[in-house]
Amino acid sequence: MTGMNLLTEHASVYKQLSHNQPAAPGQATTVKVPSPGQYGLSDEMKSIRQDCGDLCNTSRKGSPGPYFDHINATINCHAILRNEFVDRGHGLPRAPVTIPEELMKEFTMNNRIPVKKWYISNIYLGKKAASPVWTNKTIEDWIILAKEGKLKGNYGVGETNALRDGLKHAPGIKDGRVLVIGSEIPWVEACVLEAGAREVVTLEYGSIKSEHPKVKTMIPLDFRMRYLNNTLGLFDGIVTFSSIEHSGLGRYGDALNPWGDIIAIARAWCVTKPGGSLTIGVQYNYDHEYLHFNAHRWYGKIRYPYLTTNWKQFYRGTGSQRVHVFTK
Repeated sequence: MTGMNLLTEHASVYKQLSHNQPAAPGQATTVKVPSPGQYGLSDEMKSIRQDCGDLCNTSRKGSPGPYFDHINATINCHAILRNEFVDRGHGLPRAPVTIPEELMKEFTMNNRIPVKKWYISNIYLGKKAASPVWTNKTIEDWIILAKEGKLKGNYGVGETNALRDGLKHAPGIKDGRVLVIGSEIPWVEACVLEAGAREVVTLEYGSIKSEHPKVKTMIPLDFRMRYLNNTLGLFDGIVTFSSIEHSGLGRYGDALNPWGDIIAIARAWCVTKPGGSLTIGVQYNYDHEYLHFNAHRWYGKIRYPYLTTNWKQFYRGTGSQRVHVFTK
């Protein structure tokens, strides 16, 4: 289903829920989100920054952790999941080529993260995904290959097996309901099912039809609306591999957002059960991180702590996109 169809389907729900909605128990009351078209780019960023609060303050100090510093913040889940600007596309025929001057400080974390150039435009948001139909046979065949340690996935057998190793250490995966963030082909889903999950829900920019009975798919608008009308439910585990590092860079049709990756993982934290887990693989170099605009981010000691705000460091695995497991 396209984003436009979902917008029509949920318009009345959003209108009801996005104005003066009380916060969930234990959360602060949130501000009213402006209506679409009311603000220009700078004011959209102000709206996101206001709802994000301490979460998007990347100058806060952390405390020592086993792999890198640990960051805590008060997260207003209802605010960051209600704010429509987080999920908006940039609306351009091609991805933005440069970072606007007014956003450079936030994208570079006050010039702590160097910027390199690598431009790619793959606009999926509001359209069909790169692989719009996932057949039952494909997923079942890949589950078998995963069990044999032979599944190549998108990045080769070594990276697939690094993810599989992480999943073995991740609480909530076996017999759990698992959210997968970002998938072009269902190799991560096959690994999660091989690890024993009872249900997988994939969140992806482009629309996907899954023919496998244990795999469901959503686009960001659907995910947000289901959260707002209390039909999304909670997850036992979150899994993402080579996906989050693209959030907010415009490559896939998403609007530029210097906190896009941080908000995405915080939203995942919001919909995870206590004791659940986050298994994540991203480009990683502890001492040499940078922003390759607009292709991806490399994470290390500076940004990784903010990306995983409130998550407890639990296990470090292997792979060039170093797999880490966190718990809630």
